[in-house]
Amino acid sequence: MAEVEAGGGEGRCVRLNAKRAQELLADVDTVLFDCDGVLWRGETAVSGAPETLTALRARGKRLGFITNNSSKTREAYAEKLRRLGFGGPTGPGAGSEVFGTAYCTALYLRQRLTGPPTPKAYVLGSVALANELEAVGVSCVGVGPEPLQGDGPSAWLDEPLEPDVRAVVVGFDPHFSYMKLTKAVRYLQQPGCLLVGTNMDNRLPLENGRFIAGTGCLVRAVEMAAQRQADVIGKPSRFIFDCVSQEYGINPERTIMVGDRLDTDILLGVTCGLKTILTLTGVSTLRDVKSNQESDCLSKKKMVPDFYVDSIADLLPALQG
Repeated sequence: MAEVEAGGGEGRCVRLNAKRAQELLADVDTVLFDCDGVLWRGETAVSGAPETLTALRARGKRLGFITNNSSKTREAYAEKLRRLGFGGPTGPGAGSEVFGTAYCTALYLRQRLTGPPTPKAYVLGSVALANELEAVGVSCVGVGPEPLQGDGPSAWLDEPLEPDVRAVVVGFDPHFSYMKLTKAVRYLQQPGCLLVGTNMDNRLPLENGRFIAGTGCLVRAVEMAAQRQADVIGKPSRFIFDCVSQEYGINPERTIMVGDRLDTDILLGVTCGLKTILTLTGVSTLRDVKSNQESDCLSKKKMVPDFYVDSIADLLPALQG
């Protein structure tokens, strides 16, 4: 792959060497990071990533963390950042740098579920997702295992439903089951019931090149069964960036989005007018970039970063110089 660009003739996807990085960072106030595949894989920090963030903080850069993972609260993500050496605030408001889909889904439902009855959601997701919803006044049902009841479809459909459920929320749910899918569809047949997906990621990268199925697989199952399209909160939806912008007062022209996925992180950055950096420690590759550059599809052509690095540790020489 050429030093200057990954392919195509638009001058995008430039390898970010130390000189370019210094010039870029001089014009930037805020750096937004994806987490999984960028800062860490599973429970292991990417080599050099903690030192890079420490150096960015020392240079006075404001950091934000935008994750599609709905399995942790803001505070839990902040604790993981500190535990893996990335620093950040402590005490009350420790999660203020983190914008996860659990938190932003709660903000979305608070906006949409106004008026009586009291907001209630059927949640295919984690305790953390339910905690974020309940923190803004949305009560939750459905969290945890829910095995099939009875010996056939008629019995499954006779299972009682909770009254006044006004939204079905689909997040990362290791307890996803046919019973949950059946109940979700039944709730969605009720007038005015919203279908909300935290994100559409198809896989979640772990250590040693392994991965597991992502939330998008579960959202698609509910969409297909209900014949409804979900309101999606996470990247590349602009809603999650608007959450960050409202709390941070961001100037897009002086903001970088760093991520490992072209279809979420980079597309969000391009859509919102941010500078973009692809790191090759996660899902997307330069071959994917080249394919998008050469595609006749306009939506794929948008999924090309301004810059790329092998790892965000590649920024360290520019920060230490």
